[in-house]
Amino acid sequence: MIDNKVVLITDENEKIDHADITNRNLEGNNEYSTRMISNAIKSICKEFEIYTSVPLFIHNIEKYKQNIIFPMKYGYNAPDSKSIIPGICEGAGLKYVGADDYAHMICNDKYMAKMFAREFGIKTAPALLFRNPENFATVKEKLYLLKPPFVIKPNFGGGSTGISEHNICADFDSAADLVIKLYSYHKMPILAEEYIPGEEVELILVGTKKEIAFSEEVQLIMGKKEFFDYEIWGYETKKIDDTNVDFKMSSFISKNDINKIHNLFKAFDKIEFMRVDGRMYQDEFHLIELSPDCYLGDDCAFYYAFGGKGYSLSQMFEYLIVNSLNHYQS
Repeated sequence: MIDNKVVLITDENEKIDHADITNRNLEGNNEYSTRMISNAIKSICKEFEIYTSVPLFIHNIEKYKQNIIFPMKYGYNAPDSKSIIPGICEGAGLKYVGADDYAHMICNDKYMAKMFAREFGIKTAPALLFRNPENFATVKEKLYLLKPPFVIKPNFGGGSTGISEHNICADFDSAADLVIKLYSYHKMPILAEEYIPGEEVELILVGTKKEIAFSEEVQLIMGKKEFFDYEIWGYETKKIDDTNVDFKMSSFISKNDINKIHNLFKAFDKIEFMRVDGRMYQDEFHLIELSPDCYLGDDCAFYYAFGGKGYSLSQMFEYLIVNSLNHYQS
């Protein structure tokens, strides 16, 4: 039992039943997931409070000097969408669960996260970042530095925002066209990557910069497929209909690559938990994304790893909060 009040700050979204690549607000908890997560946290702490309004939380912020904040606010995809609440907490001297604003800024920038990962010897797909792609011929010419097929996606945000299962482009023309379209919709740099076939795995991590307390690998299964040769996890299956999505415990990532990922995790001053997504290609892990902001409901890979170890959803949240308090005691 957490001997403190926990204050959850999250989104107020309706369940999504339709979307397209123009939508910038696909990420975040809906009414159902917010209720599920709130009930889980309520059961392991003495007091609980929830905000879906950041201005209202700021207005009352002096009330929470002795409490612990749990940021789960996502909002529209933007460079700072994940770092706002941690930054507010840091400035106000509040204890909070999860990554600090710096870690969120690095990981929310998909291109920067790959550059960061390479410092630790972690492989990534060859990629290009288009910061202001307006001319089709110029974009197409630059794409010749990569090999098709391509995956095209907005550089900021998660939840498959701007990423359809059709964002794989087999040729240079369709890739250049999608780069320009996504830029016109999302008004941010657009990332183009070489497609990597293989098994998709997620390393679930909890700990501090001093030690890794929890590290388990989970494999993604879509449409009963375990090896992906021309598929990506788009908003169609992540946000609208996930009935064809499943997980299982796996052990594809080598000990050497796991050590590299652990070293990356511990390089951040405050990160505490993270999901590390990648594809296995030629027996080596290739990073897709770093997610210290990952979804924490009972139907995700993160909880699947904890459930596989016998934890209830409430016990998982207690584990995360206790681990966070260790950061403030060190």
